[in-house]
Amino acid sequence: MYLRAYTIEGVLDEVGVSAIPGEKLTVLVGDTVRVRLSVDYMGPDMDGAVWVAIGEKDTWFNEYFASRTPVHFDASSDFVSYDIIADVVIGDRPGTNYDMYAKIMEVTGPDIFTPNYLNVLDVIGAAEFRNFKVDGYEKV
Repeated sequence: MYLRAYTIEGVLDEVGVSAIPGEKLTVLVGDTVRVRLSVDYMGPDMDGAVWVAIGEKDTWFNEYFASRTPVHFDASSDFVSYDIIADVVIGDRPGTNYDMYAKIMEVTGPDIFTPNYLNVLDVIGAAEFRNFKVDGYEKV
């Protein structure tokens, strides 16, 4: 079995606002972030899963939002490209500069990781208003 470069091609939320790695996406609590991934695979027929985590990279990666997506790789003696879509629901944790990574797991051998993508997501919490005032009043 051989697994080759595994990259996140883009991030897309459900209303169609997208970003590529290195750009930042701003979403609301309750939104779904769609992560588009790709991998080239060569080896036996195999089932596994893709884990996408969004959180904060410090000494460890603190995962705040995550999803597990089942994947299947067909047997092949040549590299075959696979596109994978993983949806991550953003829970009630507003914040800025969230980081992201993904991995292929539950396959033979060690997990296969993407790099850590830093400062890729801001999560806006509750609705906010400002400058609410009376602008005038008159007899009609």
